[in-house]
Amino acid sequence: MTFFCLYLLTASGSLPFGDALPMWRAAESLVRHGSFAIDLRWPVNAPLGRGGHYYPVAALLACLVHVPGALLQRAVEALAPARAGELVVATSQLAPIVLGALTPTLFYRLLGQLGYSRRQAAWTTLLLGTGTALWVYARCPYSEILQAACFVVFLGALLRTAETPTRGAFVRWGLTAALLINAKNVYFACLPGALLYLFLRLRIRRHEFRAGLVWTAVGFAPGLVALGAYNFARWGSPFTTGYEAVTVGFWRENVLVGLWGQFLSPGKSAFLFSPPLLLGLLGIRRLVTRRPHVALAISLTVGPIVLVCARYLFWSGDWAWGPRFLVFALPALLLPAAELFDRDRPPRRALWAGIGALLLAGVAVQGLGNAFVWNDFINIARQAQVSWLGRPDTRGTVLAPAPCPSCFEEVYGVDWLPSMQPIAGHWWLLRHKLAGDDWEVATADAPWTRYTSLGLDVERPYAAATINWWPIAAANRRPWLIAILSLLVLAVTTPLRRWGRALGAEIVDERAIPPRA
Repeated sequence: MTFFCLYLLTASGSLPFGDALPMWRAAESLVRHGSFAIDLRWPVNAPLGRGGHYYPVAALLACLVHVPGALLQRAVEALAPARAGELVVATSQLAPIVLGALTPTLFYRLLGQLGYSRRQAAWTTLLLGTGTALWVYARCPYSEILQAACFVVFLGALLRTAETPTRGAFVRWGLTAALLINAKNVYFACLPGALLYLFLRLRIRRHEFRAGLVWTAVGFAPGLVALGAYNFARWGSPFTTGYEAVTVGFWRENVLVGLWGQFLSPGKSAFLFSPPLLLGLLGIRRLVTRRPHVALAISLTVGPIVLVCARYLFWSGDWAWGPRFLVFALPALLLPAAELFDRDRPPRRALWAGIGALLLAGVAVQGLGNAFVWNDFINIARQAQVSWLGRPDTRGTVLAPAPCPSCFEEVYGVDWLPSMQPIAGHWWLLRHKLAGDDWEVATADAPWTRYTSLGLDVERPYAAATINWWPIAAANRRPWLIAILSLLVLAVTTPLRRWGRALGAEIVDERAIPPRA
């Protein structure tokens, strides 16, 4: 409830855009017409599907999670058709806000399952929910927040199955694996590593492992059938996902460059956009020593997906806030930080200072990410890039002659150049928007002025940028805004008191499962 209220209070004021738009349109089409067909070609190289219609390339669950919001939108249209269009902002965010609140909740339960105390779990969950990019994606109808929630469930079920390899545990793990691949099909790549983990943990009890595979298949089968049916409904074949058509020729990046970009580039480093991940690095040694099976499970499931995405030509996930394709892994990468809050080896004063600094830095970074739709600054940066460094030649892109807004030629500035760094850019943009400055005043201290004295014309994208917070977008409806805010304050009071007790708790949760030696 605490995270739900936080994400609701800081919800976006923008309509679905980019990759979110076909998923939302598909949910609306399903509610209205019983079909996934949409009137939008996205991405630009998407093929025609059955019946000569366009369909979303996104996975099944990424569309289905928006059905409750689409149903609510349909009801609003029936009750107040003249005002219904205004509420798409809210109904399209219903799923991401709920999933955003669910992800740290599931993470908290996972830490209890692994034997961490309530204090350890509370602090680490606080870092995850407020200090990482999870907050930004919890207010955007993209599928990344769904993937994060499904991956936490998947990882928890995998670890539980290795500890207690019962028939029910294997079936439940199969179900979570099916949910994960239906959130995004690329997660097929982590299944071999998960099976290897189970084999290594159960190698002494091979009969349990063999029987477990059968029961895993039982749990996995419904999701596999659903995937095939969804593929057939769109493309006429249960074996065609749509990804192979739109990503042909994209898998040619140097893996080392992709990894460098995701973790260390100026414009996309996961450590810049989610500063608490540095605490995860500090806790790795303790995790490997105390819970080596957890470290092994994370390596064998997260690692393959990270490598696959690093091989992808668009490893940055642009247009997005930070490395979009790593959002699913944020809970797993932060999990070692729980070791730093151990009661037997409490953090020293210097470490507490560092934890506090990284938490505040994370909150500040996510606040800047939430302040604008990420496209606002990217559009400004691209315009400045063209005015300053020249218009790129895009005739050789993988999508040529079609436009390719995410290709290297278009986004190399926000990915690689400090002068176009998005976090610094959002801070610059927020200061001037709050001050009401026009573009000429604002560009006097723009990030690129450290490198050039040229006056770059960014008038149009600067004017289009607006603070992305729903009360500002709905400022003409103050009475019901005040009522909603009052209810949210009341709703969040009790959970916050319990949260405070958990942060200070030193006892081990009685329900926690002690780590296996």
